[in-house]
Amino acid sequence: MVKKTLVNELVLDGAVLLRELDRQDFPVDAMLWVELPERDYWRLVISTPKAALEGPLATYTKLGEVLREIGVSALDLAEISVYEPGSREFLELQSVAKRSSLVLSGPAWVVFDDAVVYRWNNARIVAELDCDVSADRLAALWQDERSRTNLPQLLFAVRKRRVTLRFHPSHGPETHGLENVKRPFQIALHRPGAFPACRVKWLD
Repeated sequence: MVKKTLVNELVLDGAVLLRELDRQDFPVDAMLWVELPERDYWRLVISTPKAALEGPLATYTKLGEVLREIGVSALDLAEISVYEPGSREFLELQSVAKRSSLVLSGPAWVVFDDAVVYRWNNARIVAELDCDVSADRLAALWQDERSRTNLPQLLFAVRKRRVTLRFHPSHGPETHGLENVKRPFQIALHRPGAFPACRVKWLD
């Protein structure tokens, strides 16, 4: 089944899928919906090293398992295309978003005329905390910190006490500058009312 119109429910389902893949340590370098005008439908495109390491069949099988686990109502495995990072096919599809005009940003994605981008690349920094904190709580702390100064918008993924920080995709396919958020992140975590006793160990 193909989607001629990308509805909001599919955009939300894509965000839910990516969050669960991150939680399960399924490596996703990039993920985006792309409209293929010559074929008149949209595809959810995922770039993952699993496609090269384990092969397409194993990768699609795992994606199908995750989709069943999260129980999304609109997104179907038949609408997903998986590519190796750096492959010609993926770079051609990613270039559609790079050429598009920005329409608006969602909480975890950016919408273009003919693409929706959740993640441009695998640019990230990782920290180990010695306290328990959710991704939503970290996002709220960071938004509060951003209100005090000029800081980039970030997305957070948490697995146990390991936290991954990425630029919000509205910043574009940026691969540099994440190192500059380490100090502000630690300040945000130690504000009164946050987690002042929580220590941060940077892993990269």
